[in-house]
Amino acid sequence: MGKRAAATLVASLTITCLGASTAIAETRLGDTQIVSASVNGGKALVIGTAAQASFSATVTASDSEGIDYIDAWLYRGPSTAPTGALAATTDPRCTAVDATTTRCTFGFVMGEGWLQNADAGTWRLHVNATALDGDYHRTAAASVNVQRASKLTANAAPEPVTKGKPITVTGALSQVSWNDSQYYRYATQPVRLQFRTPSGTYSTVKTVTASSTGYLKTTVTATRDGYWRYSYAGNTTTAAGNAPGDYLDVR
Repeated sequence: MGKRAAATLVASLTITCLGASTAIAETRLGDTQIVSASVNGGKALVIGTAAQASFSATVTASDSEGIDYIDAWLYRGPSTAPTGALAATTDPRCTAVDATTTRCTFGFVMGEGWLQNADAGTWRLHVNATALDGDYHRTAAASVNVQRASKLTANAAPEPVTKGKPITVTGALSQVSWNDSQYYRYATQPVRLQFRTPSGTYSTVKTVTASSTGYLKTTVTATRDGYWRYSYAGNTTTAAGNAPGDYLDVR
């Protein structure tokens, strides 16, 4: 079984642009089939101030005559005119599952000094699986959300507080900037205020929208001892996160 390294197209748009000549429309010849593919185990890739992460992609392909090689690389933007791409950093590790099926794992490094905020979002894995008889299957076989890390804080006051009295929970939502490896407030995002008793689990009390400067503030009624926190669900470009719970003594 022959093997080839993943095509070394480009590192990123910030280094060089992936040309229109490498348009990534699905094409297929014969009975070659990409059976499965995943990037980072199917989980979002969250990158913080280090602005670099190592991860892998796994591809399984089959053909009645056997697989010759599998190439894979990541790209972002439209499939017909990608705005950036990332090649694997090492030769794939390939294993013959049986006479017709091969599984390959590719190593990637996202970062290396070029990662910018504009690189956040959905990246797709383009796969070229080619059989020993010349058949092939080429398509975007999987995707991964590359997300900027987030941070949350929460503070419930006053403390202690009398049962039935109002309390104010303040905090802030921030996201990392890959442009300079600093955290900045993240404005106008919906954030859930959550509560749990000392022996319970968190449940959502209400949704609060961060201010234009990323700050959070809301008032609720104190009913019992427990922990208050803010929880952010995340989006395509920014990771989910929870503030550490702040314990409030209610008397």
